[in-house]
Amino acid sequence: MYKIGELSKLSKIPVKTLRYYDSEGILQPDSIDPSTGYRYYNAAKLLDCYRIVALKELGFRLDEIKEIFSLPKEKFAELIKVKQQELCELRKQTEYRLSILSNLISTLKEDESMFDIVIRKSDEISLAYERRIIAEKSECESLLKELYDKIPKEILGSRAVIIDYETEFISENFDTGIGVEITGGLPKTCGLSEKTISFPCDTANLVCTGEEYEDAVRALGKYVLDNEYQIVGPTYKIMYQDGTVEVKLPVVKLGDFELKYNEDINVPFVNDEEAIGHWEMVDNLPCREMFHPKKQKSALRKGFVKELYFLPGGERYWCFAWTKGLLLSVCGYPHRENRNRYTIEKIGNDTYMFVEFKDNNYFRGGNPEIWVFRKTDAKAYSKQDIRIVDEIPNLPAEDLLVLGKWDVCDFVRTVDTFDPQKTCALLPYEGLYWRSAEFAEGGAMINGFLNTRDGSICADSADVWRWVRGYVICNPRSTANQYVIRKYGDTEYLFIQWKSGDYTFAGREPDWYVFRRAERQPST
Repeated sequence: MYKIGELSKLSKIPVKTLRYYDSEGILQPDSIDPSTGYRYYNAAKLLDCYRIVALKELGFRLDEIKEIFSLPKEKFAELIKVKQQELCELRKQTEYRLSILSNLISTLKEDESMFDIVIRKSDEISLAYERRIIAEKSECESLLKELYDKIPKEILGSRAVIIDYETEFISENFDTGIGVEITGGLPKTCGLSEKTISFPCDTANLVCTGEEYEDAVRALGKYVLDNEYQIVGPTYKIMYQDGTVEVKLPVVKLGDFELKYNEDINVPFVNDEEAIGHWEMVDNLPCREMFHPKKQKSALRKGFVKELYFLPGGERYWCFAWTKGLLLSVCGYPHRENRNRYTIEKIGNDTYMFVEFKDNNYFRGGNPEIWVFRKTDAKAYSKQDIRIVDEIPNLPAEDLLVLGKWDVCDFVRTVDTFDPQKTCALLPYEGLYWRSAEFAEGGAMINGFLNTRDGSICADSADVWRWVRGYVICNPRSTANQYVIRKYGDTEYLFIQWKSGDYTFAGREPDWYVFRRAERQPST
C-alpha cells in the first residue's frame, strides 16, 4: 500500500491534486488509518494515476474521466480504442496525443523495470559534506566541483554522493546533501564538515547511468512498495568516476499485520520539565536525519495529530499520556497501547521534540515514524484548558419521532455516506462502543455501551446523557451532538454525532453513529 506522498512521487501527480481527485470521487484511497488519518492506496491506484494523466493529455475533462472510471474495464478499453482510431484519422494534428497513448500502453505492461534491483547490506562511506536547500537539482554539479576544489587531492576518494532528503514529489527547493568521498581526516582550514553515511538496515540497490537516474529512482521506489518494504531513509545517489551511478534506498521488510500488539503503558511517572507545554506538529518523516528546520517534507494531511499537550504529572488526555522519555498512546482499532520514545533538541532559537511513533508499519516489523513537533509555550495546561466545549442549545425536549429505543448498526464519516446495504463503513460491528439509545419523554436517555473488558453491555448513569430537540447532550463533556432521522425503504434510522476526544481535544469533524429503530414509545 502507498501513502499519498509515495503515490505522488511515483506518479508525478502533486499531493494537492491527488487530494482534489479524492474529494471529487475520481481517485479515492483504499483505506484510511483511523488513528492517524493516513490515506493508503494499493498498487492498482498507480495504474489509475497513469490512466488519468494520459486521459487528461488526450483532452478528456475531469467529469468525463470520473464517468469513464465508473465503467467496467472492458468498456474503458473500448473507449481507448475509439480514441486511438480518431487520432489515427487526424494524424497530422494529433501525433502528440498518439505518443501519450503509446506511453500509456507501455507503462501498463507488467514487466516495467529494466533495472536489476537487489536488497542487501551496504558499507559505510566517509564524506566531506554539505547540506543545502537548492532551487534546482542542476545546482548539484557546481556544488560538487566546489567541494573537490577544497579537498586535498591525497585524501580524495573515487566517489561522489548526493542525498535526496525529500519525501514528497516536488519541483523546486530540494533539501539535498552533497558529499565527496575522503580516505582521511579533513584539514580544519578547508571549512567542510565530515560525515559518515552508514546503512544499519538493508538497502534496495540498482546500478544505472546518469541519464537513467530519474527512471531508476521511480523503478526502485515502485519495487520497494510493491514488494512490501518500508522506506526508512533518504535516497542516495552514488556516482563513480566512469559515469556509473548506484542508487541506494534504506528499507525494512514488512511482514503480516499484527493487530494484537500492545505494550504495558502503566509505567511510573518521572517528570521532565522541558516537555511540559504545547507542541505544534511540523513534520512527519521516515527517519530523524531527514528533518530540516527550514524545509518541511511531509504535507500534514487531515487526520494527522496537529498538536500535543504535555500536561503536568503526565495526566492523560485524548489518546495520550507521558512520562520522561516516553509518549504513551492508546490509538486505533483495535486499541493499541504503546510506548513511543521521544527526545528533545534545541535547534537555533526553537525547541523540537522527535517522537518515534509506532504506526501500522511498526506492527508489521518496520520502523516507527518520526513525528516532529516545535514547542510553542511551556504553560502548565489542564485538560479543561484545552478541551473544546460546545454551547448547549436552550431547546425543549420535544420530538415525538425520536422517542423509543434504537439499536446501533453502523458508524460513518457523514450522514450522506451511509448505505443500508453496506453497513459498518468505518469500524466492524464488534468495534462499535455505543450499542443502544433510548429516548424518553422529558429529555431522559438510557444508553447502552460496550464494556471493552468483558464484552458485556452496560448502561451509563442517568445524569450523563440527555436530549433536546435535534441534539443529544453529554453533560460531563459539555458537547451537543446533533441527531437526524432518515427513512430508507420502510426502516427508520437515527444518526447521532460522536464528539469523542478526536473532536473535543483535536478539533476534528465528528463521525456519526447510526441506529436502527428497535421500538417506538407509545404516545401518551
